[in-house]
Amino acid sequence: MSLLVHKLMRRGVSLKALGWQGFAASVLITVASWGIGWFPRSQLSPLARSGFFVEFRTEAWGVISCIILMAAGLAWLTRAWILARPLVDTAELISTRQLAQLFVKWSAPLMFSFPILSRDVYSYLAQGRMLHADKSPYHEGISALPGWFEGGSDGLWAQSPSPYGPFFLVLSRIIYFVSNGVPEIGVGLLRITALLGVIGCFHFTAKLAKKMGQNPNWANWAIVGNPLFLLTMIGGAHNDALMIAGVFSAFALAYDRRPLAATLALAIAVSVKPIVLLVLPFIGLILLGRDTSLRAKCMVWLKVLCYCLIWLTIIGAVTNLWFGWLPAMFTAGDAAFPYAPVGLTGWLLGLLVGVLGGSASQTQSIVVFIFQLVSVAIVAWLALAKDISRPVRLAAWALSAVILLAPIIQPWYILWMIALFAISHRVSWSSEKLMIYLASLILVVVFVDQLSIEQWHIVWLMRVFAAVLAVGLFAVLFRFDPKTRTVLSGDTGPASIQ
Repeated sequence: MSLLVHKLMRRGVSLKALGWQGFAASVLITVASWGIGWFPRSQLSPLARSGFFVEFRTEAWGVISCIILMAAGLAWLTRAWILARPLVDTAELISTRQLAQLFVKWSAPLMFSFPILSRDVYSYLAQGRMLHADKSPYHEGISALPGWFEGGSDGLWAQSPSPYGPFFLVLSRIIYFVSNGVPEIGVGLLRITALLGVIGCFHFTAKLAKKMGQNPNWANWAIVGNPLFLLTMIGGAHNDALMIAGVFSAFALAYDRRPLAATLALAIAVSVKPIVLLVLPFIGLILLGRDTSLRAKCMVWLKVLCYCLIWLTIIGAVTNLWFGWLPAMFTAGDAAFPYAPVGLTGWLLGLLVGVLGGSASQTQSIVVFIFQLVSVAIVAWLALAKDISRPVRLAAWALSAVILLAPIIQPWYILWMIALFAISHRVSWSSEKLMIYLASLILVVVFVDQLSIEQWHIVWLMRVFAAVLAVGLFAVLFRFDPKTRTVLSGDTGPASIQ
């Protein structure tokens, strides 16, 4: 047992204590979500008419109290995650089962929260509703049906095609049908689906880590235990966990030399979020034999492409959506987000061209298309790299290029990058600390950005208060909390800290 673990245990840090501290933090976040989480506005919502929840949202004291609880919960959960880091150094300190139980305690209360950090779950239901009304989410935005705004969806997707694959859209349709349009039931069922994705991530992260010579507990701590991951996937009921689980299972099956199963797993992941189709060439590199010539690469790529196309055709036929997601992949510029560098560039150039009398939307589309070509070129260059000894790391760089050059970058996209980089190679301690700081920064930014505050409050003032409070609490955590500083101090990592 490392000296650091002994030191922390003498200060009252134990696996049991961390479990209950994380549980308490999640309880605070869940209670806070009742006042500042994304609230259903549909007439079918029983909670929208509940005086108990309305009290939290309509009164200033309720909103302020919930902001304080949420900020405290985020900092406290992050602290528990950091203090758990020394325990995952070796298998003797914590078993896979104990780690799973720890994460269950941290996330269980989130099953009862209103959506936090994102309201995309309402867009899932809206697109399921469209499909149920025999409208294609690939050809029309969710505004094609009346009442979409009251359903809680973000206006960002009002006239944009769906970025999701056929499997997930049909799943959303089934959930919308079963829920009969009641948002609480729909969100609950989608959250259960997201939880299954998190469980899949935990299982396949450990499996893939072992195949790559990684410490599975450390990999799960870095990927699944990350508060940004748990709060986004379970608290926000996101579908990204399903996608990541599918990609990791595809890599693991490829290392087992099972091309049919690997391409099926990837096809399912693509049917959740089509962007991961770009991982296919790197699945092929794993399946490549000793012959690494260009001809051999082309042959294995053709093989995995055919397998994947067969699976995608079957999924498309069963769902009756076929390949409608393919053109939708390249029209994300309709939902360009100004905070993404490419989205900002397109918006600024479009504004300039519009002032000069040209078409702003066409200019934005051209800018987005150019950067899409650049990202595809980078993926091709990485796939053709001479050193293919670490295909998963190449896939991490490829997906990073596609994400960073996209017209819209959502905070949870960073989780894809963290997951692939963490699983592909044991990173240095300085990189681990960068990951901790980056995840914490994104958590604070998204917390402030995704506050759901009624318009009769002074919204900007509430956001400023939330930002100052959250930054202050995280600054105290990193700068003045002695236990956190004990873990983060030094340059050689927890196992070697004196």
